[in-house]
Amino acid sequence: MSDQIISFRFLSFQGFANKRFAFAEMGRSFVQKWESNGLSFAKHLGVGAGNGFSIWPDFSSYAFLGVFDNQAASDHFFKTNTRWLTLSSHSSETKGWDAVAIKGHGTWNGSNPFSIVEDPGNGPLLVMTRASIVWYKSPIFWFYVSHASKYLENRAGLLFAKGVGEFPLIEQATLSLWDSSESLDSFAYKSKEHAPMIKKTRKIGWYSEEMFTRFRVILVL
Repeated sequence: MSDQIISFRFLSFQGFANKRFAFAEMGRSFVQKWESNGLSFAKHLGVGAGNGFSIWPDFSSYAFLGVFDNQAASDHFFKTNTRWLTLSSHSSETKGWDAVAIKGHGTWNGSNPFSIVEDPGNGPLLVMTRASIVWYKSPIFWFYVSHASKYLENRAGLLFAKGVGEFPLIEQATLSLWDSSESLDSFAYKSKEHAPMIKKTRKIGWYSEEMFTRFRVILVL
């Protein structure tokens, strides 16, 4: 059984200087990888404006995703990594989760960084859908997303939802946190708003690459 830990962190920034620093750090992540012992995969992600599902970025919010060999490696990174500590020192608030992957398929930049483990069965469920959007199909994709995302609001069992991405418009992911598998499955498989989006995805072929992963949260910050 894998000891892998997937750590999600959302950071908020206030003031022009702090926002400028955070934006520059995201640019830095394109040319300089995050490095730490036991860190196998990392992404510095932008967040959509408004409810998070917008073509416009929110320059006051960013997300970090790190895949670690074990909990000790994750803890060590967030306590001692100079780059992370500098970034978080500019942040007015940091929140997130540590989780394990329990179900999924697809690839991210050609590979799957998540090791699937047996579901521990306790804690909220975090779902990530990530895709590379075919550039010339992005207008119709965002047209449908802007309409479908509003149905997430006030959804029973939904604790948190945001759209994040590496590149505006074409590299996108959605993170949603649910209180139980029953609430998640009700939305994913029974919702009259969500089901048509799945059908359109297959029919139109928006994605050149896609990934779906469920995580069991084991630590809430």
